[in-house]
Amino acid sequence: MIKRVNFTGRRRIPRSKIDLQLFDGTPRRFSANIQFEEGVFTSDAEVVLEATSAGSSIVERIACGTVGQLQQPQLRELKHIEQENVLFTLKVIDRSEQIGRLLGVADQLRPERSGEPSSGGRRGILPIELADLGQEVWRLEFTDHDVLLQVNERLTDLKDRVRSDAMLYAIIYPDVIRRVLRAAIAENVEIDEDSDRWSVLWLRFGRDLHPLQTKPPATVDTSELIDEWIDEVATAFCNQHRLFDEYQNTLTRMTGGEP
Repeated sequence: MIKRVNFTGRRRIPRSKIDLQLFDGTPRRFSANIQFEEGVFTSDAEVVLEATSAGSSIVERIACGTVGQLQQPQLRELKHIEQENVLFTLKVIDRSEQIGRLLGVADQLRPERSGEPSSGGRRGILPIELADLGQEVWRLEFTDHDVLLQVNERLTDLKDRVRSDAMLYAIIYPDVIRRVLRAAIAENVEIDEDSDRWSVLWLRFGRDLHPLQTKPPATVDTSELIDEWIDEVATAFCNQHRLFDEYQNTLTRMTGGEP
């Protein structure tokens, strides 16, 4: 029987209290280190981790004991999550009533990757996946949990090339940055909130890349101000990676000239 949960009055669990590591391989495994501040939750409250992935409705629940007697998952196998981009939710639930009451939650938790480097990189903010795109070569896909760069599954080498090919990088990524930052601003989130939400991570990325490390504009700001900030971030990205020079050098080598 599915256990029902009452979400009223839940408390946010700080992201800093959860350490998650994902180990790529077959099977894929993860480890967790969960800490709670003393006295925040009752010792008999149930602790549960839920694993899911962008684009999938499957949720894998992992029981972690109680607040007073935590059972920290160590190298726990993920049996049902096959997609690359894994996200976790931590829940603390009071089971003393017939309908469990959610006492605390931390959602959209992105694990660190350990062991062999994966194609997704380490805490990357733009996961790349193959998809059936028909006649499109690439597309941005926005989900509740992530923003994905989808590449056509019929171009089997494109998933790796889009990260390392200087010409593709120069053509695709400036446009991606502009589009994702615009969508992130529209989400109307706080950049300093304790969250792994894609919009928060992307706006932090934009702020850190901005020449003056200026915070992103708010949703209510003028379109001119938003456009200016996004352009400054995209230009800083191009300058940092010398995209035109790298494109030109690669093209010269391909045509048999000297870089």
